[in-house]
Amino acid sequence: MHSRSSLISGFGFALAACALWGAIFLVPAMLPEFSPLQITFGRFVLYGVVALFIFLPQAAQLLPKLKKADIWHLIWLALTGNVVYFALVATSVQWIGMAVTSLIVGLVPVTVPLLGRNTSGAIPLRRMLAPIALILAGIVLINAHALTAVPEGSQSRYLLGVLLAVLAVICWSRYALDNTRYLAQSQFNGTQWSTLWGLVVGLISALLWALLWLMSPETDAHADVPTIAPARWQMFWLLNLAVAIFSSWLGNWMWNAASERLPITFVGQLLVFETLFALAYHYLYEQRLPQASELAPIALILAGVVWSLKRFKAVKTA
Repeated sequence: MHSRSSLISGFGFALAACALWGAIFLVPAMLPEFSPLQITFGRFVLYGVVALFIFLPQAAQLLPKLKKADIWHLIWLALTGNVVYFALVATSVQWIGMAVTSLIVGLVPVTVPLLGRNTSGAIPLRRMLAPIALILAGIVLINAHALTAVPEGSQSRYLLGVLLAVLAVICWSRYALDNTRYLAQSQFNGTQWSTLWGLVVGLISALLWALLWLMSPETDAHADVPTIAPARWQMFWLLNLAVAIFSSWLGNWMWNAASERLPITFVGQLLVFETLFALAYHYLYEQRLPQASELAPIALILAGVVWSLKRFKAVKTA
């Protein structure tokens, strides 16, 4: 059973995590001259460095508790929820734009409840169909407008970008369920798990970045470096450091805190706020207000979330 105070604090943690995670969509848009893999590896190598500083004072306490099963789960979650997911998102943002990518990834609140419908504490699927339909309608409407504005000759690249965003949805949905389930029976609290997770994802990213560098021909590996100004490299590292600290470590910690307090399906519904925060950052970055064609779909998404929260409350109090 989940108490009222647990639900309220869990909601606050999930909302804060979504606000921090929504910022990740900005980075690929602000660094168009860098490849998605450079941005991905740069972000998570720095996340690993941040996690290492947090881990060292706790090493004597955490290492004896760490089992082989924990390590394999950390590797799996780091790949699905971080490295592969963000590489797909970064590529999609650079190919089809920040707004459309964030709204396709906004399907996560639909896919997580569907995948977790047989989990203890889940809302019966029949009671979720109507609010899910509203959320889905909003996402479809705003994407329909964007898909009709694809430049001539770029359709294939655009459709591939859409496919990558869909694959990102699948990765994140799988991660959200697996992380919540494993954390529920783990010996670690949310803070400890986020720290260990950061170490693993940082190590994986460093190894993959080194492998990518070694596999690249010498001429290709260095061909693009002179074309990127030192000031842009400085911006690259500053942005990735900010994302590593706030979106990665702090955001994951807040998400784990929410996962400890809320049922899986409820947390999945709240993920729609990541999309809404990403859209808000998008409009701030472009220094404009949403157009009329964008407001209606966003209203549908919000209505679907509010409706789903009411359905959840009704089921819990029945």
